[in-house]
Amino acid sequence: MSWKVDYESQVATEIKKQLSDGTLTKDDLQALMKWVDQIESHGLDRVQTNYWNDHPLEAEWTGLRSASFSLRGRVIYRIEDERLIVMVVRVTATHNYRK
Repeated sequence: MSWKVDYESQVATEIKKQLSDGTLTKDDLQALMKWVDQIESHGLDRVQTNYWNDHPLEAEWTGLRSASFSLRGRVIYRIEDERLIVMVVRVTATHNYRK
C-alpha cells in the first residue's frame, strides 16, 4: 500500500503568506517537503518517530496529529484510512495550534 499526502484548500495560501511575511523559511518548506517525501516513499510509520516529534493532538484538535518540521514549525494533519491519504490541515511556523 502506498501513501499520498494531500492538502486542504487553504494550506497553499497559508504557506505563501507565511513565506512572504518571513514566519516560514525556505528551509522550513524544504523540511516540510522532506516530511511529505518520507510518507509517500516509506509510509506514515516512518514519520511517527522521535525525529519528527509526531503526536496526537487533544481538545479542539482531537482526531488530528502534529509533526515538527523545525524547532517551531508544525504540520497539523489527519489520516483518512479508507483512502490511505494524509490530509494536511494546517502548516504553522509558530507552533500556534489555535484554530
